[in-house]
Amino acid sequence: MSDEAPSTQNQKSVLLGFAVRKRGPSGRWHIQFRWGRILAVLFSLVIIGYISLTTALFFFFKEVQKFDDVKYTDMFTIFLNMKEHRAKVGDYQIEKAKEMLEDGNYRDAFTFLREGVQRSPTNLEGRLLVSEFFIYIPNMQDTDRALALLSEGLPYAHDDARYLQRYIKLLLRQQEDEEVINIAQEILAEKPSDEITELLATAAATAHLYRGNFDEAEDFVRTYDLEKRLDGLRLSARITWERGAQKAAIAKLENGIGKFNTDEPLYAGLSQYYRDRGEGEKAREYAVLRNIDAPLAVSPRVDLLYTLSLTGQNERAKNEADAILRQFRNDEAAMMKLANYATDEGLVDLARRIYEQALENDFPIAPFALLLIESHITAGDYQGAISFSEELAKERPAWLEQNMPIFNSLRAVAYYGVGNENLADIYIEQFLQQPNLRVESLMAVSRRFSQLGGDKYSRQVLKQAYENNPKNQAALSNLIEIEIKTGNAAELGNYLKKLLQMRRPSVDILQQAYQKLGSDRFIFTPDRENLLIELNTVLNPQEQAG
Repeated sequence: MSDEAPSTQNQKSVLLGFAVRKRGPSGRWHIQFRWGRILAVLFSLVIIGYISLTTALFFFFKEVQKFDDVKYTDMFTIFLNMKEHRAKVGDYQIEKAKEMLEDGNYRDAFTFLREGVQRSPTNLEGRLLVSEFFIYIPNMQDTDRALALLSEGLPYAHDDARYLQRYIKLLLRQQEDEEVINIAQEILAEKPSDEITELLATAAATAHLYRGNFDEAEDFVRTYDLEKRLDGLRLSARITWERGAQKAAIAKLENGIGKFNTDEPLYAGLSQYYRDRGEGEKAREYAVLRNIDAPLAVSPRVDLLYTLSLTGQNERAKNEADAILRQFRNDEAAMMKLANYATDEGLVDLARRIYEQALENDFPIAPFALLLIESHITAGDYQGAISFSEELAKERPAWLEQNMPIFNSLRAVAYYGVGNENLADIYIEQFLQQPNLRVESLMAVSRRFSQLGGDKYSRQVLKQAYENNPKNQAALSNLIEIEIKTGNAAELGNYLKKLLQMRRPSVDILQQAYQKLGSDRFIFTPDRENLLIELNTVLNPQEQAG
């Protein structure tokens, strides 16, 4: 007892037991830390803190981020595998977004998709889905963003045929032909699968065709034996046709008959080629063969209708159209094809019967109603188009608001047709004020006005089409034609320079521009002399070579 008392008096526990205050032999006090206890407690705190942090992270990802597949054990190694974890979260978000799309929840789906792709950049399906928003959703359309997104995913997609096909299709649509060729050459050098090889070789040949590089296009066809496949043979025939060797192109398709699983696409191509050559009987012959090859399909039968009309067999065409209407009256897609034929040929009675059948079947009625109005216009029955459109305007069906741009464009054409330019002005302005108008729709309206001699309206609509999409060669070509026709010299030079930078401009348009620019009417066209030199270089390359 007497031994312990001095010990207690000479040392005291301080700092919550993590140190001892001792008195030395000289009577002075000093502090001695208990490092073992300190380290043990610190280690315990680190463990407790890490467990708390992982628990918090687990609930954060599960409850806040809605990552239902998160595993508690994964949270312990998250800082060692952060990249993999981000990819897992991204993949999960993309899967959830797909479910949202099925439920029609597009807003949240887009948010999940965008965040998912940011976290998992190698998820190609996610990239494709996000790109579709930028391509197809009217108030989000941004083709450049879609292309950038798909381009960023290209390094991960060299063996993904679906991804490559979608990306290349978009590039071709935007006239990015050189990019398509570069991509094809890069990946083909890696000796990919047969499927990828065929896809890329076909894409490269097509891109060269669009640029008028016929030799290079045929090189791809030969090097990769594309003619052994149906699509490759059709492409080869198209290259030959575009060269101007129309009979040789037809011979290629005819020689391919019987070599593939189906001849229907060959018959379709031959029917179209003969139709373009004005050989109605041969066109009809192949249209009939197409029907025999695919007797249950509606497209060959509608194709036959066009050839019957071309060859003046109107009664037979009428009987065949009636038969199609009876047989396919409950098939929405078939009725739409037949309605387009009725509109193209101006068959108002047929278009009306199709419209009434669509009403009876409760099909989405908007396209059928609009085609009925257009069939009146094609037939020259402008008052009939006005009467039906005014009837719809009074009823205000639910579908009308969404289709108001096209509806107003048809009203504008109809009123111009009866000579009422005041109302034509009103409706064309309402049409052009609508956001996100498709270039194809604008060009269709322009064609209608041109057919009626309404060059002022045609030019107005084409300018809008070109401004909406400066890369659309068809819109620019048509705009140049109308500028030449109406004598508008102010912008003609700029338009021609743009056209010369595009795919194989129409020789007819360039020839027309060359002749008109050389006349006094266009003497004040900016940069006229240089334009004439450029046009002559394109039109007469042999002179430059000589």
